[in-house]
Amino acid sequence: MDQGLRRILRRSQLFRRVLIAALVPVFLFIALISWSLASPVGASPDDDYHMASIWCGQGVRENLCEEGASAVERRVPATLLQYSGCYAFKPEASASCPQEPSSVLLNTSRGNFDGGYPPVFYGVMSVFAGDSISTSILVMRAVNAFFFLTLTATIFFLLPVARRGPLLWGSIVSLVPLGMFIIPSVNPSSWAVLSAATLWVSLLAYFQAQTRSRLFAFGILAAISTIVGAGARGDSAVYAAIAMVTVFMLAFERTQSFLRRSLLPLGLGLVAVAFFFSAGQSAIVSPDALSEGATRQEVVSLTISNILLLPQLWAGALGLWGLGWLDTTFPGLVWIPALVIFMSTLFWGLRRVSLRKGLALGLVFGCLVLIPLYILVNDRVLVGSGVQPRYIYPLMIMLVGLAVLDLDRVDLGLSRVQLTVVAVCLSIANTVALHVNIRRYVTGTDVGVLDLNKNAEWWWLLPISPMQVWAIGSLSFTLALIGAVFFSVTRSEGIFPTSNVAASKHLDHGTRISAA
Repeated sequence: MDQGLRRILRRSQLFRRVLIAALVPVFLFIALISWSLASPVGASPDDDYHMASIWCGQGVRENLCEEGASAVERRVPATLLQYSGCYAFKPEASASCPQEPSSVLLNTSRGNFDGGYPPVFYGVMSVFAGDSISTSILVMRAVNAFFFLTLTATIFFLLPVARRGPLLWGSIVSLVPLGMFIIPSVNPSSWAVLSAATLWVSLLAYFQAQTRSRLFAFGILAAISTIVGAGARGDSAVYAAIAMVTVFMLAFERTQSFLRRSLLPLGLGLVAVAFFFSAGQSAIVSPDALSEGATRQEVVSLTISNILLLPQLWAGALGLWGLGWLDTTFPGLVWIPALVIFMSTLFWGLRRVSLRKGLALGLVFGCLVLIPLYILVNDRVLVGSGVQPRYIYPLMIMLVGLAVLDLDRVDLGLSRVQLTVVAVCLSIANTVALHVNIRRYVTGTDVGVLDLNKNAEWWWLLPISPMQVWAIGSLSFTLALIGAVFFSVTRSEGIFPTSNVAASKHLDHGTRISAA
């Protein structure tokens, strides 16, 4: 009787864990969709450029993208180019701007017509471009949110239990607010974020896979993640290569099996390099860039000044800088909790650092310093100009994920209370950030009332109000965090501490961990 009761209780607990694990991505999807509705067409950085590039992603198409006045010009719907201009850099202005009919085309050179960006992101998104610009943009945003969660959830459920924590919490603690804004957008950085969160995890699992089915699955997922990142932005191709090098550091073995498995990431590395050098962004690697037009003393002085200011750039991804066209600024109740949780997770992960993990962390952190520093000095500017937080944001996601890698528990070894604090802080930060972002476009920042519906000047032609979007998005994100906490704590209670220690030792010596 007692055994039967225990069996029923175990099955009930398992059912609850499976249900919660399935609901977490659903709630996150709803939260991301709410963020996709929180801003108008053209709200993400340089959207006029990116939307024109999307509409021309499949070449010349009647009424969508037509031949321009020259080889590097096209005629696209005027709204794509003009709409954001009426509210960008004007935080007091709402997004209630007059729009031309989509049939009105305008000649422009502002687009990916000369190969400045890789073509994959624009080509895929162009499938959803149609006569209704608003509908097309909302569909694209939803597709990118769904793509992010589908790929991440697939990797999560295929991973060994002890390897799920870095993917789950490494992604969650870095989401607010930039990730929540940029993932459901039509900006190529959406795919760069996805690649940063999934590539190194799937590639490490590929090297550690014990069965052919897992080997094949993680190999496919790593290939998708590489193409997604490298096919969206030139700098994301560089980050993909960095992710591959870090995984080689973590998984290296002097065995024939490792050499055979290395063929896939080597091939993916060549793909990333090809994407990078095919894009116009690769011009910045010119060896003469730093010395041209400046004395050595000027370069040294500018370098030191930027080193002192770099932490502001990193904190910018967590809310210290504005969203959109950098004109949607947040109060301390957004960026302070987000920054504290991110840094606390990073610091907590350092409680266990093997030689391999230390080298991997050193590489990623070094890139987090040197890459933006090189660009800033090359462009002769200080932090605050030229380099935006979203450019280095993918490296921050990799850094915090790698930091908690060796903890070998879904809950990262954190107590219920600690995980609850994480959930509360991020929930507050997301709730405030979503309200501020909606307010900025519905009325402009010159209106400060809580009710987003009051005196609204702009909103989508949808049967849902700004306040409803805010409430649903805030609640959904909170429920996703509660689910993540519950799943992490209950799942980790089923892992014996001795197996965690053994898993960590195996990783330190480069042997594979059994897929649980």
